[in-house]
Amino acid sequence: MEYTIENELLTLTVASHGAEMTDLRRKAAPGEPLLWDGDPAFWARHAPVLFPWCSRVEGNWFEFEGKKYENLPQHGFNRDMEHVLVKQGKDTIRFRLDWPGDEKRFPWKFSFETVHTLRGNVVETVCTGTNTGEKPMPAQLGFHAALRCPFTPGKGFSDYIVRFEKPEAPGKTQIFPLDAHTFDHDSTCFPDLESRWLQVEEKETGKYLRVDTQGFPYVLLWSALGCTAFVCIEPWSGFGGSGHDLAKRPGAVVLKPGESLSKTHVLTVGI
Repeated sequence: MEYTIENELLTLTVASHGAEMTDLRRKAAPGEPLLWDGDPAFWARHAPVLFPWCSRVEGNWFEFEGKKYENLPQHGFNRDMEHVLVKQGKDTIRFRLDWPGDEKRFPWKFSFETVHTLRGNVVETVCTGTNTGEKPMPAQLGFHAALRCPFTPGKGFSDYIVRFEKPEAPGKTQIFPLDAHTFDHDSTCFPDLESRWLQVEEKETGKYLRVDTQGFPYVLLWSALGCTAFVCIEPWSGFGGSGHDLAKRPGAVVLKPGESLSKTHVLTVGI
């Protein structure tokens, strides 16, 4: 199922599958989507939320209490589950997933809530994973929104840059150029970037799509190989790593029973 919320400036469509944003548009330009359309020829997703782990687990398996959990998907499985609609208002919507634990993918029980809210020209997404079981649970949480680029008809990929702050020089910014070969070798990771935001920016006009990154120790840029139609700005709380203990992965937290990991994704439409 898909659901739509709106305010005076924006219209957002969200799918119950993964509680994932699938379409974002300005009311002033309803024919110009701001998120990737999920063309399976390149990448069949739009803006998945990564949980309970980010990136790929080494060898696609981990071990817990002497048992091996194999054939794990990249970025966890939250994005591949059907979430239940809890509440929908005009400009906000809430979903919930209750995971009972299993002996194939993830033995811990958890609940996961996703709340999307429109505030002026901003889309705010708050995600909270809570350990509902009786054993400490390792967790990482990340965001993977695919921002349409170019977002102005007639422009090309090379007409855009990614801009971010220079933490060593307050008030100054730095740019990351884009062209058809920027992502030939997969993603670029900025650990401990310390910039409060990254934005895909149109060089000629300064128009932008911005993602807040403060409080995230890892930020990645990625687009599908051979595709020059979107850029993902990905703030993650944790990262991949070697070994087969989820609790020892970079940035992982171990949630005691009843504890939660909550992160907020803020997307600003500066167009």
